[in-house]
Amino acid sequence: MKKVLQQPYAAIDRLLQHSRYLDYLSRRLLSYLPDEFSDRVSVTGFKQQQQLTLSVSSSAWASKLRFYTPTLKRSLRNDPQFNQLQKIIIKVAFSNTNTKQTKNTLIYSQNAANVIASSADHIEDEGLKETLLRLAGHVGEKSSVER
Repeated sequence: MKKVLQQPYAAIDRLLQHSRYLDYLSRRLLSYLPDEFSDRVSVTGFKQQQQLTLSVSSSAWASKLRFYTPTLKRSLRNDPQFNQLQKIIIKVAFSNTNTKQTKNTLIYSQNAANVIASSADHIEDEGLKETLLRLAGHVGEKSSVER
């Protein structure tokens, strides 16, 4: 931060001006998209007035935005700010706030365990039968640990 503050005023001013410009472009862009995108999409670059780079909050939102891209591109070309637009690039900006992966453990009911064990009794393949019985046996263990 100290180095940034020691930079000439003009350099910091250009950085702030560019940030305001990207915010302005983001607001213009969002006027062409459904409201559901308002907190999830922002403009991160507009290279030579031809290549628009957008940042989205997740890969699911990137997929939704890709669905709108052809219509969005046509609409933006009618806007004087974006009339030379040739390409839209969508990038996912992952958040670093949740770096731990949650462990997905399934909890089966005792009824499910009984159904699995009953099914295993009627199976001739010994390997599959043992696997199903082992699975049915784990149900009681998991349900008592997880709850």
